[in-house]
Amino acid sequence: MTVNALVITSGGLVATVVLVLVATGLHAARRRRSSDLRTLGAVGRALAAHAGRRGTDDGRAAARAIAEALRLRYDARRVVVAVATLVELAGPPLPDDLRAVDLVAPEEAFRPGRGASRWHRRSAPAAVRAWMRVRRTAEILVAPVAAPELYDAAGAVQPSEVVRSRRGVIEIHEPGRGRRLPGRSTVRGELALLATIARQVGAEVENTRLEARLRRDAHRDPLTDLLNRSGFLQAAAREVRDGRGAVAVVSFGIVDQVNDTLGHASGERLVTLAARRLDEVCASSRAATTASGARLAARLEGDTFAVVVPGVDPPTAHRGAEEMREHLVRPLVVEGIPFEAPVLVGVAAAGVPGLAGEHDGHVLASRLLSRADIALSAAREGGVPVRCYEPSMGERADRRLALIRGFGPAVTDGHLRVHYQPTVSLEGRIVLGVEALARWEHPELGALLPDEFVPVLEATGQIGGLTEFVLDESLAAARGWLDRGLRLSVAVNLSVGSLDDDFPDLVAAALARHDVPAELLTLEVTESGVSVEREHALPALRRLHALGCRLAVDDFGTGQSSLAHLRRLPVDTVKIDKSFVLGMGTESGDVAVVRAIVEMGHTLGLTVVAEGVESAAVRTALTEMGCDVAQGYLVSRPMPAGSLERWLDALIDAGGASARAEGGPVRWVPPSGTAPGTTGAA
Repeated sequence: MTVNALVITSGGLVATVVLVLVATGLHAARRRRSSDLRTLGAVGRALAAHAGRRGTDDGRAAARAIAEALRLRYDARRVVVAVATLVELAGPPLPDDLRAVDLVAPEEAFRPGRGASRWHRRSAPAAVRAWMRVRRTAEILVAPVAAPELYDAAGAVQPSEVVRSRRGVIEIHEPGRGRRLPGRSTVRGELALLATIARQVGAEVENTRLEARLRRDAHRDPLTDLLNRSGFLQAAAREVRDGRGAVAVVSFGIVDQVNDTLGHASGERLVTLAARRLDEVCASSRAATTASGARLAARLEGDTFAVVVPGVDPPTAHRGAEEMREHLVRPLVVEGIPFEAPVLVGVAAAGVPGLAGEHDGHVLASRLLSRADIALSAAREGGVPVRCYEPSMGERADRRLALIRGFGPAVTDGHLRVHYQPTVSLEGRIVLGVEALARWEHPELGALLPDEFVPVLEATGQIGGLTEFVLDESLAAARGWLDRGLRLSVAVNLSVGSLDDDFPDLVAAALARHDVPAELLTLEVTESGVSVEREHALPALRRLHALGCRLAVDDFGTGQSSLAHLRRLPVDTVKIDKSFVLGMGTESGDVAVVRAIVEMGHTLGLTVVAEGVESAAVRTALTEMGCDVAQGYLVSRPMPAGSLERWLDALIDAGGASARAEGGPVRWVPPSGTAPGTTGAA
């Protein structure tokens, strides 16, 4: 009994000990799991906070929070989180003599196939031992973290001075304060936890890097790798935020020629060469002597670029732009062919009226770029290769914007009207018809002539609306004159851009709607326009001529038409430009030009019209040359339809009606002397 009881008692003691050990292990495991969860939660919150501020947060706060959570979890003397140039730690600072390059863990510290490693200095490889020695630690846990690419202020990739091979590390120095971690399974768990955290940090790093790459790509031109417009504005905002500096817009103006000659691939090659040369000029020491500080180049579109020069006043900016252009005008060689670029530069500087009080970098950069664009347009129009922005240029731009925005309302609100200028035969002195001329009574800008608003409408694609309006008004007037027994032709000016495949159908529909014979409609195209776009315009012109409409070449003598070219066009009339007719009274050369055009027109079987007839002497000379028709202030100024009808009635009352049947032509009695008023017909 005693022996058996002893045996039973011993067995119970063993069982009790086993149960206690199991319970203790389970409790320790639960504590470790709880600690692991707290650590993972702290890491997750730190990464989530960084993700919420990504793009504006450099990640240091998150790295410090992660380092402190790991130090508490591992009871470590020091924890280091090093990713790219970012180095944060919890615990005592690193030794003062630790060089940046020493922060990079050697390859031997990361065992293949493992997310984290544990090393003792006495048993580690030589490279790892040396690495641990500078940290003054005998035991270390280490896990690799992917590192992001680094960019400078302009978005260029920069080499990291801290982390090589795009690698960062999480280091746990002396976990357990130098005491050995018990048990292999426990060590594996600790390393697994560290590897999990490193992967979480690595995932956030990769997301940050991807976002940085996307931001960079969004602000870079893919062809030249220069900044694009949005990237340039951001970079320029930093350079001019002190209220000083300048922006220049540079146009090489040759890419279209290369595209037409060698193809678009060569055109892209030329743009790349131009970008490289501009970038070199901006980075040269010679440029730095003109204006201190960095210069940033960007590609805006085509072969147009922008440059920012910080810290300069307007005169210095202008001199710098002229010097820059001298370096850019050298020929660009594409496929062995040198192309000389007619480089133009528009410059706008801060610190001038309208910008002197502006210190918001983003607003200032945007306004400088806009002004430089305007100055570049002025350089194109004025033939001066380098132009600085002037307030008058801004007024023209504002006026142009008012025209662009105001055209639609002008049609619907009745601000757009049509005036008519009569044409008469020189020999028979008969009123043959009228030319329809658009007039715009702008509510803010006042009375506008076509010379101002037609080029704007052509550039913005609104010219078709003007053409339809004038055509409809003119045919309605012609119908009214027919109803009165007056057979007057009406001439409508066309932009070559309107001559698409649908335009002849539009004209046919308008003629049918107003019941006007096609021969009473003359459509005028300028010589310069049809010279440039003759292949585009020719099919539509032929269809319009087949409808029965008469076609005229306007402003003849100012374009580039050859006799052979004019012979190919299906035209009935040639109109001599008023600049030659106005000069007939003083310039013998103009008389010779007019006589040559009259003879050439008649040789081709065309009716010849002289515009700008203002004096009896010029009318007499034109009649003697055999010119067919006159138009100008000597006959009449352009006038509204109602005034034209009163003018015709006055001619009829004065005996100007034909003696033939009622409804015949109206005769014109020429005045003597010179027409009063401003020179030139509109």
